Amino acid sequence: MRIYVHIPFCESKCVYCAFASVVGNVDLQQKYFQTLLKEIEQCKENETVQSIYIGGGTPSCVDKKFIEQVLDKIKAHFRVEENAEITLEANPCSLSKEKLKFYKDIGINRLSVGVQSLNNKVLKILGRKHNKKQVFLSLKNALQVGFTNVSVDLLIGLKNTNIKKDCAKLLKYKVKHISAYMLQVEENTPLKSMIENGSQILKNDDECVRDYENLAKFLQKRKMQRYEISNFAFEGYESQHNIGYWVGDKYIGFGLSAHSFDGNFVRTANASDFETYFKGERDKEVLSKAEKDEEIIMLGLRCKYGFDLTKLSFDLSCCQIFKEMVDNNILLKDGSIVKLNPKHYGISNTIILKLLNCQ
Repeated sequence: MRIYVHIPFCESKCVYCAFASVVGNVDLQQKYFQTLLKEIEQCKENETVQSIYIGGGTPSCVDKKFIEQVLDKIKAHFRVEENAEITLEANPCSLSKEKLKFYKDIGINRLSVGVQSLNNKVLKILGRKHNKKQVFLSLKNALQVGFTNVSVDLLIGLKNTNIKKDCAKLLKYKVKHISAYMLQVEENTPLKSMIENGSQILKNDDECVRDYENLAKFLQKRKMQRYEISNFAFEGYESQHNIGYWVGDKYIGFGLSAHSFDGNFVRTANASDFETYFKGERDKEVLSKAEKDEEIIMLGLRCKYGFDLTKLSFDLSCCQIFKEMVDNNILLKDGSIVKLNPKHYGISNTIILKLLNCQ
């Protein structure tokens, strides 16, 4: 079982962000963590926890005592594996050496650092508070206090960025994992307004695909494998928490807008506004067999683990489109396990949609 904890507070709001998060507000933070700790305390589960992921927002921007309280509460009410992966999301400008040492001491063993770009002008346009110098300092400090499992997030799709060069610089700081996400233009964000007003800050689709392909080749030469469409890691440093999502493991989400899944058909979601969350209200969704099939196919083909044909409620192997994809080496079939040929990651959405039409 996996546990996710959402910390909805940031130093500033990025222009592309559509997540549930707010800036500052100490009084709201105090009330939020009181509610969050109570939510964790009231949850009753007997399964072993294999990973904990504290995301946001920016968890590193809140008082570090809150992070310790959350971990202590989880460990008091769940059976957490001794070597469980415990990840904290952080931004370079809120990662002091003293804070990093504190995180290490309370049991956090993996960092996910929101770098996004090493171009200071681009960072400023995005509304990020850090600069390139702070990125390198935070990574250097993480190494010095003993973090051996550090991941960085980068954005693909921005003009005036060279993600290959950025990765080459970051790898000098012993980064073990790189997440390269396509920048999405979400509704009701400043970025959406910027694009509508003619701001030319995004690359076109062909340029983005080319960046992905060049990045994959560059990292592969350095022994870093692409184990999911947007994720690269040295052997043994894949995100165990995210793998759990992709292979359909059970997970529990605590905090504002957090989701939970029973591993079968039931998903629940906490409220995405503070007032409703404080009341303890949540939504429940029961997946149909068709919806479960969609998730199995979609998530499985995004990563190197694929999906098991026997887990589907229908016989996909009888579909002519499926047969043709296997014959043309677009899909790689080994027994009942089906994977997407990495050569076709760039058109994965098109492939997945075609397979879903086989239902």
